[in-house]
Amino acid sequence: MSNPQILADKCKKILTILNNIAKNEDNTPLIDYPVLIGSRAAKWHISSFREPNDWDLVATPSQTTLFINKVEESIATFKKIELIHYPGGGLKLVGEYIDSTDEKSISFDIELVSEKVDLRNMKLIMSLNKEESDDEDESDKDDDQYYYFKRYDNFDDDSENSENNNDDDNKGNTQDDDEINKIEFEMFNDPKPKISALMILKLCHNIEDKTILPLLSNYLCIVAPLKILEALKTSHIYWPEDFYKNISDLHWLRILLDYNKVSPIQPLCSPQRDELIELMLKTRIKETEIIRGNPGAHINLNMSNEDFLENEDNLFVQTRVPHDDLHELVKYGDHPIYQGLKDDQSKAWIKKSLFEKLDYQTKINCVKEEAMAIALERYLIPMISNNQENSYKLALIRICTTLTKGWFRQFAIDNYPRLANLDKDLLSIANNIIEKFPVKQKKPDVILLDPETQAIFESIRPYTTISYKFEDYHNNDDNDIERTERTGINITSPVNGDISITAIITTMCMSNYDYCKSSAGWSASVVILPTNDFEILSDDDEDENSFAMDDVDFSFKVPLKIHPYKVSYDRTISKLTSKHTFVLGISAESSANSWGVGDDVWRPIRMKANSADYVASLLEIPDLTGDLLFKYVLDYLKPTLICNGETPLKQWVNKLKVEGAIPMEPKQHLWYYAWNYELNRKSKKSNYRPKK
Repeated sequence: MSNPQILADKCKKILTILNNIAKNEDNTPLIDYPVLIGSRAAKWHISSFREPNDWDLVATPSQTTLFINKVEESIATFKKIELIHYPGGGLKLVGEYIDSTDEKSISFDIELVSEKVDLRNMKLIMSLNKEESDDEDESDKDDDQYYYFKRYDNFDDDSENSENNNDDDNKGNTQDDDEINKIEFEMFNDPKPKISALMILKLCHNIEDKTILPLLSNYLCIVAPLKILEALKTSHIYWPEDFYKNISDLHWLRILLDYNKVSPIQPLCSPQRDELIELMLKTRIKETEIIRGNPGAHINLNMSNEDFLENEDNLFVQTRVPHDDLHELVKYGDHPIYQGLKDDQSKAWIKKSLFEKLDYQTKINCVKEEAMAIALERYLIPMISNNQENSYKLALIRICTTLTKGWFRQFAIDNYPRLANLDKDLLSIANNIIEKFPVKQKKPDVILLDPETQAIFESIRPYTTISYKFEDYHNNDDNDIERTERTGINITSPVNGDISITAIITTMCMSNYDYCKSSAGWSASVVILPTNDFEILSDDDEDENSFAMDDVDFSFKVPLKIHPYKVSYDRTISKLTSKHTFVLGISAESSANSWGVGDDVWRPIRMKANSADYVASLLEIPDLTGDLLFKYVLDYLKPTLICNGETPLKQWVNKLKVEGAIPMEPKQHLWYYAWNYELNRKSKKSNYRPKK
């Protein structure tokens, strides 16, 4: 997967880069006008096509330069503009311009193409110019750097480019004027088209259909024909992002082109395309895999059924019954269809030759059986969703994108309109399984307390009551799943019945199934405060006491606005407050093995800690410290993160125990280890005084 880099985000710098590219090109333009592609082009051909969101273009550097100049000369202004390089993938100009009079917004995405310069490969050369200084942190110094684009004929020989370009330190950084001017370009010697964008321009060279970009006088674009638009839509249909929109567009385009003009009892197939369009499509798919990753690369069907299924999203699947038993519950005939398609019933592999011998309706039913089994296993039985139609659609997306590959996936995509309807009652099947096969609850670790601590805890328990309990499962949208749990206790002072404190623990898991590499985030917070300070805030009130950890993006609404919170759309982050005794953030994304737990999957754990001494002192209980109060709250409520979210926390604690940073004994709650370690680290940092 390509790691994009923002080369420039100001018009002047972008124009400098584009002009440097254009210097290496011929005076004769490759094509007279840029080419409009995407849904905007389809809308131009067919007025009944859905309303598009932006303008997608393929253009030369000179045409892109003209576009920027036209915007600056018009009544429009750029709201956002970025020149982005995708190592191995190419160069794009993306952004938005608005009408200065009515603030109408126009979004654009321009894919640049050159016949002389390889815009896919950019070599980063570091020129170190650091001066040692006792008063300046080395991490605050910037490295001078410049880029040049490689020749086409060297493209396959220099593998260091992708490594250098994937350096996280450079991701998203824009270049200053000196660095921009250091960009160098080389000509290539092989004129043979190798990239899909170049093929698109050549295919559209003699097309007479044209349109004008909004607000830009006389900036004409060639409108790509429907055959090219269908191929371009096919080129990224395997990726889950925006799948509903893409699959609908794809089949709408095929209808317009009469590709799907067959009877209901005949299969829908991939169309027979022109040779040059087919070549462009295959090239485009390979380029998309470079930029976005391969959605089927991790799939290995030559393994047992259970290993194959357990290897996919096992952080979220709680197995109640074997997957094959689910097929028995949704089968259309006497036996699940897939059983007749295997030479080895123990393996996940099914044979294409046996599948092709089935009649068309049986093929459709075979895919639907698999989709229903997945919907039950991944969504309905784990109670991630109680909407059977939506769960079935999500499962069907998985079959069309990340859970299968090759001919079976292609059949599902081609015949999606005839697979989309659910004709069995999955919810009753799920509820029956949930009732008959309850998930075994994991017993919390038994923590033996020393006699002194035990005595203090027993003296507090009669004055402790459950004050708040909240549990909620719901979907944010079709792909984002949110699960939130909250419990709380009140502790009344044995000395003064008018004084009490409230402790509330909130845990949340947010998972996303939209992308090839699924992701999830776990968060937890422990809030301990005087009960008089505790109040319930409405969801409409602005939350000034919220908090979000770096690199962990949580966005959700809960009745009590006391949990880590981050508003995704505007990136607003508020600070940790004194009432947060402990905040924990963990996130993960799928690796090549789909949720395999490795170092490349779990991101760094984020923790924040505050002392509980002040709140503990309010209870006026002898020997009750903030440390003991935090232990008591954890002991009473026994919190944990669902769906294996604490896996990296356990690994982190065990590592620190081995290193001697955390004592082996006595055994403590996992969260206590983290809280105490972070509190001590924070104390050492605040007491540190640098040498003068």
